[in-house]
Amino acid sequence: MNKIVAKKQGNHVFYCVFLMMISAVFCTSVFACDRALKVSVSSDWPPYSSKHGNNYFGLEIQLIELVLKDAGFCWQYVVLPSSSRTFKQLQEGKVDIVPAASFTQQRRKYAEFSLPYRQEVMLLFTHTKNTLPFLEDSQLRGSLLYANLRSNIVAVSRGSVYGQYFANYRNNCPDCVIETNLARERFNLVKRGRVEYAVEDNLTGAYLIQHENFAQHIKPTSVSVYENPVHYMVRPGSLTEKQLQKFNLAIIKNSDTIKQIIADYHQLYHLK
Repeated sequence: MNKIVAKKQGNHVFYCVFLMMISAVFCTSVFACDRALKVSVSSDWPPYSSKHGNNYFGLEIQLIELVLKDAGFCWQYVVLPSSSRTFKQLQEGKVDIVPAASFTQQRRKYAEFSLPYRQEVMLLFTHTKNTLPFLEDSQLRGSLLYANLRSNIVAVSRGSVYGQYFANYRNNCPDCVIETNLARERFNLVKRGRVEYAVEDNLTGAYLIQHENFAQHIKPTSVSVYENPVHYMVRPGSLTEKQLQKFNLAIIKNSDTIKQIIADYHQLYHLK
């Protein structure tokens, strides 16, 4: 992954000033910018966002920096532990940009949304000993999927959404769903037999299985729980209409580069 980061970073030289009071990193390059935007970031969400030493790396880091630089903005990273905390900080005006957000009508009440910039695939992961036939059915969707889950316990990301069918499943069986902040925590619950399943981003799951101690215990299934485009959430008032247009235009202008960066990560972690 470091080779990918180095290749895509270009010739810009960045410096980081740590803001102790808000646990954030302000990163800027040598170009002039309209203003600095506060961007939510996780320090432990590989391979999308990770902290190594004093720097942040990962797919989402590369994409947001690409878009912000092209749109003429500087940025200040704000470290937050979960999606639910991030959305609260956005509503309180402490964060301007939230990457990798699914659109919902509820979120639209307190945020603007950029154009979509990548597709998110949330897979069902389970223990390697689980050999139930439905787990190999890539066409399994909707109510039939959740009928197969029955009353088994599923670990999910705190504050995330997975579509209406999952919401119905959760409403019908509140005790069937538990939330954690980190993917690693969810995989550990499956590994230890505390839960039967975990819903996880396909790229994050592939990273954890290949690079951490999960290969003998966790496997991806063929079941896709939720697939949808993700956007940047933008705090209302943080950008003028013209600035938001520049932001969206930067996504459009860099769409081929964005696709290539994503393809590089998929190749690195052996995803189709």
